[in-house]
Amino acid sequence: MQKARTKLTPTSTRTREQLILAGERLFAQQGIDNVSLRQINAEAGQRNSSASHYHFGSKESLINAICEYRLERLNNRRNAMLEALPPAAGPRPVSTMIGVLVYPMVEEIEGAEGGHYCIQFLSQLLSHPTMDLLKLWRSQFGESIGQVYYALRTALPDVPDEIFGPRFGLTWVLAVNALADRERLNGVAAGLIHHHTLPVLYVSNLVDALAGMIAAPASAATHAEIGELRARGQRLA
Repeated sequence: MQKARTKLTPTSTRTREQLILAGERLFAQQGIDNVSLRQINAEAGQRNSSASHYHFGSKESLINAICEYRLERLNNRRNAMLEALPPAAGPRPVSTMIGVLVYPMVEEIEGAEGGHYCIQFLSQLLSHPTMDLLKLWRSQFGESIGQVYYALRTALPDVPDEIFGPRFGLTWVLAVNALADRERLNGVAAGLIHHHTLPVLYVSNLVDALAGMIAAPASAATHAEIGELRARGQRLA
């Protein structure tokens, strides 16, 4: 895979950003598999038909660049929220930490250039068959999302290890998809119940729902499956 070039002038840096935003916009509107580098060049207003190839080398590299661009911005917003939290004597409330997961995405959607497209792009990326979710999780755990994970783990000691990790991953995916669905529904005709829900209420309700899901007690059936899994591990040890 050809890597993006690193020595950029201010003009080429802006060109690269324009290509990232144009690619993100087209991927969000048409789907990741339905957009070519040539279309992205045209969308970004580039006369040079090889601009995308020059800056990224391939469509895969451009997709990686878009992902890095947005995740870095989200990480910065999430770090700012974490730093602004008041000191706590013990574990922070689950809803507070879910808010730290969700609200930076809302801020990026509503306040950043191309923000309304970024969440739809991320939603498509998470469900794409070639997406390596484990690699994505690992790359983000050294960042702010890892701090949210460990804060939630501290706040929820009764949730067994075997299900906490999968629940956290599901929480993140559901948050992205719910916010992406809201953006898609914003473009359809009025009359849906969604349009009678205030934006602040939509997000607040989403935080409540995700907090309830990750903190839900494990059922007897789940505990039985965990017991079987642990027993199998002991037999194999």
